[in-house]
Amino acid sequence: MAQQLFSVIAHDLRGPLHAVHNLFRNMERYDLPGEEIKILIPDLAKDLGHTTVHIENLLQWAGSQMHAEGVRPQKVEVLRIIHEVAAFLHLQAQAKHLRIEVRISDPVFVIADKGVITLVLRNLLSNAIKFTPEEGTIILAVKESLSWTEIIVRDTGTGISPEDLEKINENTGYTTAGTAGEPGTGLGLMLCREFLARTGGRLVIQSDPGKGSVFSFTLPKAG
Repeated sequence: MAQQLFSVIAHDLRGPLHAVHNLFRNMERYDLPGEEIKILIPDLAKDLGHTTVHIENLLQWAGSQMHAEGVRPQKVEVLRIIHEVAAFLHLQAQAKHLRIEVRISDPVFVIADKGVITLVLRNLLSNAIKFTPEEGTIILAVKESLSWTEIIVRDTGTGISPEDLEKINENTGYTTAGTAGEPGTGLGLMLCREFLARTGGRLVIQSDPGKGSVFSFTLPKAG
């Protein structure tokens, strides 16, 4: 698993890094005009967004394998993290002209590790961006019950076939390319499930082909 994982991630990292290197090299050599640079920036921003998420996943995975990073549940405010993650992936969404709607107005408190919530939200939002065609919409919302809080990422993307959803739920690292050819490793959802389990949460996926997907996870509600 580790050898295959590093091989896939190394392949996915080379493309965006070479693109950045080539851009700056051409800017230096040929004094590219500003308008031409602006044309190149959206695709570059999209690729770098996915690259950053890959690196974050790799670091989290390495830490979990070495047992170096323990999960520390505590009272955490969710809305701030949602806005931070949406801002972090803003350029990635903008490159595909996607609209991200945060349908939460009041602070929501849960018992969880902030790093886990950030990891899960980054992966689910990045995944929604990956599988939503241009001009689509992604909705971030919350549902609360007496003892649990459900955080929801809903998209108007391509959806997932029952066969592919079964493979994803088997947690074997299954992945496929996004609507703009975005690569993936399958590591993200595996980490989401692993770290949520450590905080008493779980990941649920609902999807209809051609109608979009809903990824949600539950966390204990703070008293």
